[in-house]
Amino acid sequence: MTREMHRRAFVRGIIAASSAAWAVLALGCGADASGDAGGGGGDSIPRAQAIVRKSASAMSSAEIDRFKRAYEHAVAKGFFDVFNDEHYNHHRNRHHGADLQATSPMTVMVMDEASGYRLLPWHRAFILEAEQMLRAALRERDEEEGVDPSEADLLFMPYWDAAHDQDLPRWIHGFEPRGGTAIVPPGLPEGHAGHGKEVGERYDIVFGRWPGKNLVFDTLQSPEHVGRILAEGTFADFYDALDVTPELRIENYPRARSALEVLEEKLPDSAAVQALIDAFSLPPSGSQGGAETTNALFEIGWIGAVEAQRAAPDREIVNAVKDVYSLFEFMPHVRMHLWAGGLDPANANVRGTVTYFNELTVDPVFWMLHCEIDRTWYTWERTHTDRPPLEGDDRLFNPLTASEGAWYGGGATYTLDDLTAHDALPYTYDALFDG
Repeated sequence: MTREMHRRAFVRGIIAASSAAWAVLALGCGADASGDAGGGGGDSIPRAQAIVRKSASAMSSAEIDRFKRAYEHAVAKGFFDVFNDEHYNHHRNRHHGADLQATSPMTVMVMDEASGYRLLPWHRAFILEAEQMLRAALRERDEEEGVDPSEADLLFMPYWDAAHDQDLPRWIHGFEPRGGTAIVPPGLPEGHAGHGKEVGERYDIVFGRWPGKNLVFDTLQSPEHVGRILAEGTFADFYDALDVTPELRIENYPRARSALEVLEEKLPDSAAVQALIDAFSLPPSGSQGGAETTNALFEIGWIGAVEAQRAAPDREIVNAVKDVYSLFEFMPHVRMHLWAGGLDPANANVRGTVTYFNELTVDPVFWMLHCEIDRTWYTWERTHTDRPPLEGDDRLFNPLTASEGAWYGGGATYTLDDLTAHDALPYTYDALFDG
């Protein structure tokens, strides 16, 4: 059985895979970057003694205490506000292949291909900035409390080894830092703290996290899945598998097809169900229609979650939605976000903080899951020389401006060469990913 992998933005990747499954089953068969252009463009990457980032599950009590004290101080003081704002500023940073909207049902907007290829190096730079800021925050707190501020030099951003842990680290479950503000995006649902405010205003973030409490994103990737991603030969294929195109569980195709028939009968007026039926009956294409169809997939996931919260849910609808989703082995990046954030058990319209692009940096899980994504790339780089296929200014990364990062000595401009030169990076990992 062969399968063509379509390198597209996330939403087009999903529907391409879906359509391929339909076509394959219907037929009864299986289905080098150059140096940086244009010179430096800004300050170079901050140089410091290399720290060792560890798994959050393997941190000592002293390391956990140090991280918590720095993090809660930074959130309470509003130090993460500018990180929220820059993460939300897609037009400047161009750092995702698709933008996850704040709406309910969840929707996505497709970005250009270069923005997708920037995701890994941009977030590598973003983590470096946050790590530097947290050390400055801890020094400030230590000085206020009469504690030796030199301990800040030992602080590191941990990673979340979701594939092996299959849960959040125990000490994170009860750690929900309060404070900070964010910009109101379009479409915030009723029940969210920013709902009812004007787009562009600021609101006080109300923290939310319900790990594993999302009907259709209730499992995490396996070590074997990540191992297959690490076996990809080019950066484009590696990135595609990590962030863009889900694997297909061909054996679940009959379940998914039958489930769509159930949903068509139960929800005869649902445009989302009809869109999926229509799209899955066509061969894969690169048309922009994939965005609408993928949003229809997300909509039926929301329909199932809302139904599951009713006092007397229709289990046929709930189970049919689950069966449609059983066709996909979703990519680690989106999977960790949506699993960790979950849905408010009292209101399926509201997702966890770590899933809203405008406020997610106040949740330490955001940084831990991106450290894990970075560790996966770091592992892949050890045995591959290929790099993101970017040109010109797309090879420059400035996640925080010089003025935004001035107070902690940050705001650097990083080149792609800076971010892919392992021996020069100011960090290592205690272990490479072992699938």
